[in-house]
Amino acid sequence: MRRSNGHYFVFVLFASLLPIGCSSDDNESEGKLTLTSPSVQEAKPLPDQFTCEGKAFGDGTSPELNWSEGPSGTKSYAILLKDLTIEAGQSTGDMNPEHPFHWTIWNIPASTHTLSASLSTEQSPLTGVQQQNGAPPFITPGTFGYFGPCPNLGAAGMGLPAENHNYEFKLYAFSDATLAPPAYDPGSDAANPLNPVRQLATFFESRTTLLGTAELNFTSDATPSTCPGFPNPPFACAPASP
Repeated sequence: MRRSNGHYFVFVLFASLLPIGCSSDDNESEGKLTLTSPSVQEAKPLPDQFTCEGKAFGDGTSPELNWSEGPSGTKSYAILLKDLTIEAGQSTGDMNPEHPFHWTIWNIPASTHTLSASLSTEQSPLTGVQQQNGAPPFITPGTFGYFGPCPNLGAAGMGLPAENHNYEFKLYAFSDATLAPPAYDPGSDAANPLNPVRQLATFFESRTTLLGTAELNFTSDATPSTCPGFPNPPFACAPASP
């Protein structure tokens, strides 16, 4: 009888430990950020409507973006769009380190988990939210809205080989309810101003209040039909329609 009771005790002890292991796994999965879109398939081409394909350089509308709830303590989100191919120095037509950074939007409240498609191009498209465009200032000064993929400006305007670039939407979760980035520094060369979106990306990455990130990757080989604001020559794109 004692032997039977001993086996029963060991079984009960083992069974009582099982929920502890399951609880640990569940806790590890809590707060994991994910970023998705009904229009963006991971590592697949971005649909033309969200790029400059067949449009003026810098044109295109933003896709819908959705994300999961951030880690405990999240009070705001930011999203960044950048060209990974240029950033990695793998583009033959563009090696400028300022050019990978297309667009960012920040101070998105923690209660928000969706950005609708065709977001307004105003500096503050939603209450309290700010956005910044990374298009070269000589195209449209003071622009703030989404600046979609357009990797083949050189192919359209200078006859360079067409390229297919890798891009990334990156989501940031912060414990700050409101971020206050430093003032934009255009640099000392007025003819080649620094990219404000790159400066904002550096600011995001350096925050000690950054709680987590998520990425959504895709590709684009978009080519603009016109290149407004660019000197002609060297660019040979047709002028924008009046």
